Amino acid sequence: MATSFAQAQNPLGIIHVNGTLYCSINGGANGPATEFFPLQCQPANLVFTTNVTTNAAGRYDVIAIPGNATLNAILSSCNLVVNSSLSNCNANLPSAGQLVSPLQFVKTIPVGFLRATYLIVTGFQLV
Repeated sequence: MATSFAQAQNPLGIIHVNGTLYCSINGGANGPATEFFPLQCQPANLVFTTNVTTNAAGRYDVIAIPGNATLNAILSSCNLVVNSSLSNCNANLPSAGQLVSPLQFVKTIPVGFLRATYLIVTGFQLV
């Protein structure tokens, strides 16, 4: 992934969120892993480096460039959103609503001349 020197100057560096999404009412491990759910950050104050989806095991890896956003701004205004109906993976689950989770800071570490800030979801809820 290429990044500019200006982007590298943000104390957050790049943002990384990863985890596993399951086919359940809250995305938790009480259901089978789900695949190919598109994810997005709302409001869109981060620039994703790729289209983000889950893989066949339900794993997702979100990598984003924060621009000039601060950690507090990201944590207070950005949620990870499953932008697809739960009924796509299980017909018994609701077809209306989206799974939404706030983010929580884990750590920031140096990676060469860049930094990587790791975040996790705090728990998906159907809204």
